[in-house]
Amino acid sequence: MSEPSWNIGDYLTHRFNPELGIGRVTALEARALLVEFPRSGTTLRLAANTDALIPVDLSPGRPVRITDTREETTIVARLPDGTLRLANGHTASSQALWPLELENALLERLALGDLDDLEDFVTRLDILHLLALREADGLGSFLGGRVRLFPHQLHVAERASASDPVRWLLADEVGLGKTIEAALILNRLVHAGKIDRCLVVAPDALTVQWLGELWRKYHQVFTLLDAQRLADVARDFGPEFNPFDTHRRVVIALEMLIDRPELTDQAVRAGIDLLVVDEAQRLRRPPGHPGEPGWRAIAPIAALGRHVLLLSATPLEDDAHGFFRLLQLLRPQEFPENISFDARLSLGTPLPPCTSSTRRADIGGLPPRVGIPITLDAPSKWQLRDGVERVVREMAAPHAIAQRQKIDRVRRALASGAALSAVLGPDERALRQQAAAMDASDPRLEWLLLQAPRWRDAREKTLVFVAHRETLEMLRTALSHRAQLATCAFHEDLSPAQRDTEVARFRDDAGPSLLVSTESGGEGRNFEFCRRLVLFDLPWKPSIVEQRIGRLDRIGRRIPVEIVYFRPPAGIGREVVRLFEALGLFREPVAGLEPQLAHVEGALEEIALDPGASFSEERFTALVAEANAARTRIREAAYQQLHRDPYRSDMAAGILARVPAELDSLNQEVVVTASIGLGFTIERPRGHQIFAIELGSGAKVDGLPGVPGGSSYVGSFEREEAVEHETIDFFASGHPLVEGIFAHFDESAIGRVARFEIESARNEHGEGLVAIYKEGPVFEVVAIDSAGQHRQDWAATIRQRPLRAQRVADETNESVDWAGLVRRLGKQLDATRRPHALAAILMRPPRA
Repeated sequence: MSEPSWNIGDYLTHRFNPELGIGRVTALEARALLVEFPRSGTTLRLAANTDALIPVDLSPGRPVRITDTREETTIVARLPDGTLRLANGHTASSQALWPLELENALLERLALGDLDDLEDFVTRLDILHLLALREADGLGSFLGGRVRLFPHQLHVAERASASDPVRWLLADEVGLGKTIEAALILNRLVHAGKIDRCLVVAPDALTVQWLGELWRKYHQVFTLLDAQRLADVARDFGPEFNPFDTHRRVVIALEMLIDRPELTDQAVRAGIDLLVVDEAQRLRRPPGHPGEPGWRAIAPIAALGRHVLLLSATPLEDDAHGFFRLLQLLRPQEFPENISFDARLSLGTPLPPCTSSTRRADIGGLPPRVGIPITLDAPSKWQLRDGVERVVREMAAPHAIAQRQKIDRVRRALASGAALSAVLGPDERALRQQAAAMDASDPRLEWLLLQAPRWRDAREKTLVFVAHRETLEMLRTALSHRAQLATCAFHEDLSPAQRDTEVARFRDDAGPSLLVSTESGGEGRNFEFCRRLVLFDLPWKPSIVEQRIGRLDRIGRRIPVEIVYFRPPAGIGREVVRLFEALGLFREPVAGLEPQLAHVEGALEEIALDPGASFSEERFTALVAEANAARTRIREAAYQQLHRDPYRSDMAAGILARVPAELDSLNQEVVVTASIGLGFTIERPRGHQIFAIELGSGAKVDGLPGVPGGSSYVGSFEREEAVEHETIDFFASGHPLVEGIFAHFDESAIGRVARFEIESARNEHGEGLVAIYKEGPVFEVVAIDSAGQHRQDWAATIRQRPLRAQRVADETNESVDWAGLVRRLGKQLDATRRPHALAAILMRPPRA
């Protein structure tokens, strides 16, 4: 969305402070405007790039006052030289005129018969219907995003938004849509005019994803404040200039805030209205400690006392201290430094209304996980790997640090199944030769080379996880050379923009069917569109395996999650697989089990380093029993009862019932009709729900608020169509075209004054006056008959959609003193209210 370019003499109104009236720009000061508002008698300094300022449209039909003579007239046309032709026969420049408040001039226009097209009046009334309908009983600002509507997300967003300021911890289980909940809340705060400056802090790997999500799903334009952007600000405005004064809506990497502490100070000085922190579990402050660098980078901004959203998938059972530290960021007055977290928890009293933690069980579950074990029947090859293991164990005898580092590298590769030849140094020649032979003849690779072409032919997307970059390159090379298969890649050496490009290629129906990713793709990314996950190697940390599976096992998925993993014929790898299968890791999530699973990781570590260690059946059984007991305790934990008003699956029907079924169809009807009336070019391929709309050369306006002339959009009014095809726009609440059309009608003179006839529900005949009043998204219709009686039945008829109005016949116009009628009945209107539109009407009996 482009920002308006302001000049001295331009007229404007303030979106969130309409009581100011019409203002005129009197001076330009760097990035600010001085604006005079005569009605309120104030002059304000306003940010030039805020979307709160709406240009006043000096288009034909606009009532104006000539500044020198005080004469009131109407604009008839805009001439090629930029001057305006007036209804009094003169021409004038825009600087010689003052636009009148439209409402004050409507009654006189109606009396004089200065009428707008009836179609424009009907469109205006339909827009009022739509604005009221899309409020959806309080859910309105949540419905414009290009997302499927899940009731638990609407519930959380509504609860959080009810507080002021909003300071909330979103701690849902992985895959349930915390990012969407945060964006819903952000969207509401923006549209309510409660925030101007917004800062989103995320791990570096997720920054570009946040930018894309905010724009593609919610039409919110943010700037990535990276090193290059900071250098641009310093070059353009000087090294001491505050970048948050230039860029008011920013996404920044947590690593950047840590590396440059001055950015935290600048954010505090700028006054951030909304702070959003993703992966907030990274913010750590041990007892008696001032906090780790991430904590110290965020805490001063959170302390401003304004809106704060923290996103964390770490539950209380995993880390009670860390959980309550995050609550201290949100509600320091309720969690003072001297509080004992265990004592606070043991009270069993509800937490203050600042947290939500929806579980999969709360929403009725997600599609099941289906583990697909592949038993490797090539013992000679895996015996070779075990031989390398034995050599590594023998290397453990010396305790030199350098030697131990080599051992650790080899052990990690063995544990993960990575390409050994890539991690061994040149001085381990014998091992490198063995490892190279093993990598080239790896039975996992042979299996993948056989299956991958079949998946491609079936047009199925597959995500392949590996531990190391070297393994990734080996796999991609083999798939390309031996199977002629193109693949996408995702690893830590790609820039955020490059990672997004690879994911977009992979998501595309015509793109590669496989994406090979290192662990960098296991955090925050959404791959629920994939058919299956292949664990080419199996990390020994169950939490990492869970993180990988969580990329597919997410809200919105409609098919089971296929998890392919390999069972080695023998060795440590076989023990790891057997243990993970017994723990149910491939069947259900392990959220909350991290402390208990740490014992499992320790046991595996012992086996890897001790040549004589192995899993006895007794030890194996004890580890599994301990983890299962912990899972039972978590399901029954009092923690689930500590949250106020948790989401329950029986709430779903009631929440979704508040979403009007006709919302999308009415939005399409109104926007398309208005676009036709404004002369926009519209194309719609036959059989599709996609529209191409352009403000072309035939447009009757130079542009719309926030939409310059010449703009074009391709999109759909159908939510599901837009969700499935992210390359097109979603024409819904918040979209620039939709909001631009509504803002244009709200500010312009078109469709304000009309005269029409309509059938009477009481089979009666009579003339009258109709006034339409608009208060925010709500409108009221007042009808007065020729006898001066207020007619609620007439008002109800006018409110019905569609408005079946027709132009008054010429012979009827000649027989009615419309001017006298309008002026006489107009005196009975409430003088303290300003009508949004007026109409003189003729009620008649239905025609035979």
